[in-house]
Amino acid sequence: MKIYPKTSSSFEGLDKLMPYVDKDKGIELQFFNENGNMSRFEIKDVIERLMSKIPDLKEITIHPPLELYEIECIISKDINIIKEQLHLMVELTKKYNIKMNIVYHTLINFDAHKELTLDKIGELLKIIEGENVLILLENIFMFFEKKCTVYEIADYFNHPNLRVCFDICHLHCRANINKQDIEDYAKTYLDSSLCKKYTYQVHFSYTKNNDGYVDKKTHGRMHPNNEELRKDLKLLGDYGMNKCNYITEVSEENYGLRKDQINELRMLNEEVL
Repeated sequence: MKIYPKTSSSFEGLDKLMPYVDKDKGIELQFFNENGNMSRFEIKDVIERLMSKIPDLKEITIHPPLELYEIECIISKDINIIKEQLHLMVELTKKYNIKMNIVYHTLINFDAHKELTLDKIGELLKIIEGENVLILLENIFMFFEKKCTVYEIADYFNHPNLRVCFDICHLHCRANINKQDIEDYAKTYLDSSLCKKYTYQVHFSYTKNNDGYVDKKTHGRMHPNNEELRKDLKLLGDYGMNKCNYITEVSEENYGLRKDQINELRMLNEEVL
């Protein structure tokens, strides 16, 4: 398991996270809607500035803007936006000898994808086939699916450049919305064989107060202690997701100091060493 911190495309608080970046040589970058919804955003300049700061970096995951950037939205607006991103990432991996991944959410279920996007996703995979680039589809917490759609898509293609970013907080949200115990809900929603086969990375954080969806301050927080953190690690391990990259995706009050994420990184490293 590799454990990577997460920061923004402006590197907010990066200096505080550097001991953990240095440890496993990887990071995730969150981009934002600076140019409007479903628009292009600047990747090349950000990666070049990051590599000048950390020239021995080995892996970078790009997280596009959080709102209205689901893969089906971008495909519907202009698939060339994603094609350009993927071509650029291939170029950057060769220039810097690094691995790059890009995460996309999806709001629609597998049946809708069969009608709307699967042929287009196939086009995208041809761009990165054999390259050091992955598309990572991330599970969400809205209720448009019975089974976890992103694993269904990954299994449909069974392609080495298409994998899953599994968000443990989103699983908790779904269980809480459904008023179900997390372990019972996971049994109906997840297939352990698919999780083990297709999960490349985990977004790791805590869900407070059996919520995560009503009060946004309960979503994606720092685990309060090692005991609670171990519970989520065990659940992920039960579904074969204990060998993946783990990204500490922690919301907090001061992103310049990154105190909560640093505590999450410390506890996580304590538990997996």
